[in-house]
Amino acid sequence: MGDWSDYFEDFPEENPANWVNGQFDPGLAARLREQSSHNNEAQAKANAELNEMIAKAKQETKARSLLLVEDCPQCGLKELNTYKISEKFYLCECQECGIFGNGTTHEKALERTKEALGEGLDWREGSLY
Repeated sequence: MGDWSDYFEDFPEENPANWVNGQFDPGLAARLREQSSHNNEAQAKANAELNEMIAKAKQETKARSLLLVEDCPQCGLKELNTYKISEKFYLCECQECGIFGNGTTHEKALERTKEALGEGLDWREGSLY
């Protein structure tokens, strides 16, 4: 006995992928699958473009929101950037080791960054902003 693909070649009417709205129509089913594949590719491309635009907007916001640079509580280097994104959102990110934290004030963001010591957080792999 062959595998399922051999069976469906011999009996295409048994293949559920060949039925559309309760009707056996392998040609229409193939066209719909192709169209769906094309739509998925177009959606993936659109999502990639949107993600790129969002990343660029975040980068621009950070660039104009830099408040100060200080010593990192984890690696000790003067690479901890603090951003004032809005009146109630501060963000700390070390440019060297990647540790990060946020808060409603600079002090709270720095405290949350210190609380994250040793957790292996890296803002470049998924930040809070």
